[in-house]
Amino acid sequence: MLITDYVKVILRHWILIVVMGLVGAAVGYIVAVVTPPMYRATSSVLVSSDQGDTPLELVQGSTYAEKLVATYVVLANSEIVLKPVIDELALDMTVQTLANAVSADSPLDTVIIEIHSDSHDPAIAQRIATSVTENLVRVVTGEVAPTAADGTATIRLTTIESANLPAYPYTPRRNLNILVGALAGVGVGGLLAIGRSLLRQTVRSRDDIAQVTTVPVVGEVVGTPKEVSLPAAVLRDPQGIQAESVRSAAANLSFLRVGERVRSVVVTSASPAESKSSIVASLGLAVAETQRVLLIDADLRRPSLAALAQIEGEVGLTNVLVGEISLRDAVQPWSKVGLDVLTAGGTPPNPAQMLASNAMRDLIAQAVEEYDLIIVDSAPALSVTDAKWLGHMTDGALVVSRYGRTSTRAIRKVIDAMEAVSVPVLGVIITNMPRASQVRYGDASPDSSELVTRSLMKPPTE
Repeated sequence: MLITDYVKVILRHWILIVVMGLVGAAVGYIVAVVTPPMYRATSSVLVSSDQGDTPLELVQGSTYAEKLVATYVVLANSEIVLKPVIDELALDMTVQTLANAVSADSPLDTVIIEIHSDSHDPAIAQRIATSVTENLVRVVTGEVAPTAADGTATIRLTTIESANLPAYPYTPRRNLNILVGALAGVGVGGLLAIGRSLLRQTVRSRDDIAQVTTVPVVGEVVGTPKEVSLPAAVLRDPQGIQAESVRSAAANLSFLRVGERVRSVVVTSASPAESKSSIVASLGLAVAETQRVLLIDADLRRPSLAALAQIEGEVGLTNVLVGEISLRDAVQPWSKVGLDVLTAGGTPPNPAQMLASNAMRDLIAQAVEEYDLIIVDSAPALSVTDAKWLGHMTDGALVVSRYGRTSTRAIRKVIDAMEAVSVPVLGVIITNMPRASQVRYGDASPDSSELVTRSLMKPPTE
C-alpha cells in the first residue's frame, strides 16, 4: 500500500478512529481519577572542590568534582545514605522500598545533584528529601570524599535549594492522561482500520483491482437507489448517469480481444449479492442499441433474469438442454428490438452436469450463429464450478465486484481459479459505485420506456 492508500483507509474509517480516541480519553480520565495522588519534593546540592590556589589548580579541582558527580548520584540511593534516613524519620519501610521512592540526577554539564522524593503525603516527601540531602552531604564529606594532608575533605557538597512542601501532586496529571489516552486511542483506531483494510481490503476503485491483478477494469457502474434495480434505472432514464456508466462498460467489451470481436461472455462474481445479474441485464440493454443480443440465465441454482426483466421464467434453458423445446422457441423478447432473454427455466437436480454438457456447448454455438453477442449469467465462481465450464464454451469471463463489499482477495481468488483452468478473464466490472455527481450531460428526459419500468423494483439476490 502507498501512503495515499493509508490516508484513504484512515479517512474511510474516521468514525472508528474518533470513537477509539474518545474511548482512550475516557480511559485516561478514569486512570487519573482512580490513581492516588503522588507528591514530589526536590532539593539540590552543589559539588565543589576546596583545593587549589592558582587558576590552574582551581580548573583541575572543578574537573575532578565533575567526575565525581555521577558517583554521588548513585550514592544518594545507596544503603549508606538511606538507612540513617529510615532511622531518623522512623519510617516503616525497608531500604529497598525507600530507594524506589528516592531518585537523584544531575543536569547535563553541571556539578549539581538534584534529589527527589515521592510520597502520597507531601509532608513526608519533604522530610525524606531533606533527610536524604543531609545524609548524602554527611557521607560524602565525612566518609567517602578524598582528604588533604591535614585530613580535611577535598570535595564539598553545599545545599543550594532546600526541599519545599509540594502544593500539588506531580502525578496523576489529569489533562496529560486524557491527552495521552486520546492519542493512544486514535493510534489503536488507525491500526485497527489499516489492519482491517489489509486483511479484507474491499474494492473501491480501479487502483484496488490493479494491486491484485493485471486484468483490466472494463467499467465502473454507478449505483441506484435501494428501491430501484439497475436495469430499471437504465430503462427509466437512458441518458442518466447509471445508463451512461453501463454504456461505457458495454463499449469497452469491443476492445477486450485484440483483432477479434467478443461474441460470447460469461458473467460471474466472487459471491452472491454482487449485482452480476443486474450487470448482465443492463449490458444487454446497452449493447442491444446497436447489436442483436441474447441473455442466458445459466445460474440454475438462483436464477434472477426473469424477475429482473419481469418476464415468464417457467420455460427456459433447462427445457432446451433436455430437448423439450428449441432455442428459438424458448427465447423471449425484452424491452428493445434485438434483445432476447433465455430464462433459466425449471430448477434441475443436477445443474453442474447440465451446464457442463455437450448440449450446453451446442446451445451456445448455435446462439453465436444467430446473435452478435451472447451474455451468460453464471453462479458465483467461488461457490460452484459452473462459471469455469461456461468459460470454456465462451470467449471468456467478466468478473463483477461490488463497491465496498467485494474483497480484493476474493477477486484475486476468482481470477486465479479461472486462469488455473485456462479460462481467459476478460475484465472486471465494479458495481454500485457512488455517484460523484447528480448532473448528467445534456438535458434529455426519460422516454416512454419509463411506463414499462415502473414495476421494476429492487432486484432479487443475484
